[in-house]
Amino acid sequence: MSYKPVFKVVNQSELTLDGSTWRVQSKSKDGYLVNGADGDHTTLTFQRVDRAIKEGKCKVLSPVDAEKQKRLLDFTGGFTHIDQVPEQQQRNARARAALVMAMETLESEGENLVEGVLNPIGIRKRLYAEAIAITGNKRLFEDLTIGPTRPSSTEPGTIVPKGRTLLNLMKKYHRFDRNPVVLINRDNKKGCQDPIKACKLSNWQRQFVMYVIGRLNSPKKPKLAVAYGAAQSVFPIPEIDIVRGITYPSITTVRNWYNGISFLARELARLGTKATRLKYGAGASEIRAMEFGERCAMDQYYVSIFVNSDGLLEAKALDRSEADDDYDETKEFRVWLHLMVDVATRMPLAWILSETAHSDQTMALLRMATRDKTREKARYGCKRDPAPAAGLLLTVADNGSATRNGRVYSAQVGSNMTVQTGRTYHSNDNPIAESFFSTLQFGVLNTEDGYAGSHHDDLPGYESAVNAKLSVDQLQGVLTRYFVDEYPLQSHRGTGMFGATPAEKLEQTVKDYGAITPPNPETRRLHLGQKKTMSTTSEGVLFSNIPYNSHELQAYHDGNSKKVNIYLDPDFLHTVTIQPVGTNQTFEASLTMTALQNLTYESALGVMARAAQGNPTKRKLSNQMLMNARADRVKRSGFYKDPQLPENYRTLEQLEKQAERLTHMTPEHRSTGLVTVQPGQLTGGRKKRVQQPLQTQVADAGVQPAPKPKTSGGRFQPIKESKL
Repeated sequence: MSYKPVFKVVNQSELTLDGSTWRVQSKSKDGYLVNGADGDHTTLTFQRVDRAIKEGKCKVLSPVDAEKQKRLLDFTGGFTHIDQVPEQQQRNARARAALVMAMETLESEGENLVEGVLNPIGIRKRLYAEAIAITGNKRLFEDLTIGPTRPSSTEPGTIVPKGRTLLNLMKKYHRFDRNPVVLINRDNKKGCQDPIKACKLSNWQRQFVMYVIGRLNSPKKPKLAVAYGAAQSVFPIPEIDIVRGITYPSITTVRNWYNGISFLARELARLGTKATRLKYGAGASEIRAMEFGERCAMDQYYVSIFVNSDGLLEAKALDRSEADDDYDETKEFRVWLHLMVDVATRMPLAWILSETAHSDQTMALLRMATRDKTREKARYGCKRDPAPAAGLLLTVADNGSATRNGRVYSAQVGSNMTVQTGRTYHSNDNPIAESFFSTLQFGVLNTEDGYAGSHHDDLPGYESAVNAKLSVDQLQGVLTRYFVDEYPLQSHRGTGMFGATPAEKLEQTVKDYGAITPPNPETRRLHLGQKKTMSTTSEGVLFSNIPYNSHELQAYHDGNSKKVNIYLDPDFLHTVTIQPVGTNQTFEASLTMTALQNLTYESALGVMARAAQGNPTKRKLSNQMLMNARADRVKRSGFYKDPQLPENYRTLEQLEKQAERLTHMTPEHRSTGLVTVQPGQLTGGRKKRVQQPLQTQVADAGVQPAPKPKTSGGRFQPIKESKL
């Protein structure tokens, strides 16, 4: 079934649809055959055009309306509505329109409106009074110039023009469909409207002006006076212009021509595309997130911390363009503020100070955003609860080195986050975080001692380095109290906030879209935590000397040391995730040292380091006492002989000589002689055995002979019983 269009669109009409203008050439059974501005041909279906007209997304300009609009623009010099002209011109047009309505009232009463009828003073006074009655404004004609007639001795009571002028006003008003803009004083149409013909400069002078403007439109930003003088030395006056008495245009003329160029064009030429886009680029006013944690903006803000001779740490704000790597470490060092903000509610989710902008700090920022921040509340004395922990759906960051790396991207993707990377030098890609830093600087930092402004000479009358008193931890406390106690209670005028505070917006978001998506502890450990490969023992595993154990771990250990990957969440030490190397198993292990149960990884390492280091003086005394006690025990044992006696030393040379003798092979000489006794004396008295020659040789070699078997004095045991 063919579709019948709802709205009337005649041929040669102009359709403005999705930012493009199309001219209707004809109709087909499928839709309108149109031509584009570039000569493109296509077909717009009836359904699409009707739907766009209903939704207010399509403008239809018929040929008749187009011709009327063209005539109106030509007549007024570019104005189509009364609100486009200055206030004085609007008052003139409204007073004239009231006079035309008064004439129409007079005509409705049967009067024939001709010049002779409208000229009498009485008629014009009546029109004057009628116009005031129609508008209800007694000061309608005050300080107006609506015609050639001025108050005089002959016409003291009215400033209404005479009949011919009134009739001309009425005809114009009717010819342009009663649009009051045609009744203005068309001063803009006076004089020559062609800028080339109106220019009083010769062709050579115009070329000189454009040459100077071309030199001014340079990224080197030359001064006008310098460029003007230098151009005269390389731009000679032609002979014909010398004869005519024409000289160089004045510098004021050049300046006026230069100011006639659009502001953005001048900035693009002198600042470059990147800087101009960053400074003046238009953004999009849209609500980019509705649910808490749906979209989170990350960025880094560069601040400066001073260290004085007393060891106190002090801070000032520093513009990012002022940042460099060359500085004196004995005087100052700089820190970065890493910040994450929830776009839907504008609640600060995480904030971290660090010396460098590195992936480690970005990982810590992601962990802080997905955990509870009661620890910071208690440490810095906050009165309100900070933003709750939430699972992040999408994170937006600029193209900085702290976020543009594989480690951070893989951690975000592994944590089920969608990563959106902003373009370099496009602050409009991440406006929420960028604008937050301005609020922070001028709402918090500039009230603290040591604030140094946006650049080095911003506060010439204030000694920032002398007055600096903030340490890094104190600055962290200032920021934490502001992010928790102040900022969430301030009315916000950002897009989508409509004056609500971030705390109120969080309440509304949770109410409208349900509870907050909780973060997964195991996901935090696997993708946002730290990893080490260690070997199992019968006591479990050690992660930086922090012990962990579990039944599953011992079952896997099974008496043999094996390699495992350990994943630790630095914010929660109570549990680690363990993945044996080369297997698909995954299990958890618990902390076995309860003293470290409620500490962070950094705090636990600090506790162990302080315990190991101790007091240097006390440690020296303890070591001396230990050596004395150990020496006393050694002497009492008798195992360690007096080191002053030479016989208590057995040198390496002696052992080597003895070993060399053992390696020499010699024939074994064994005696064949037998021990005999007299007949009848076999079981008689004890006889002395004859030593074997081999035993004598072995004894001479310094080797102890093998132990002799125990016998009864070298004779057989007496036979006391018969063996038969």
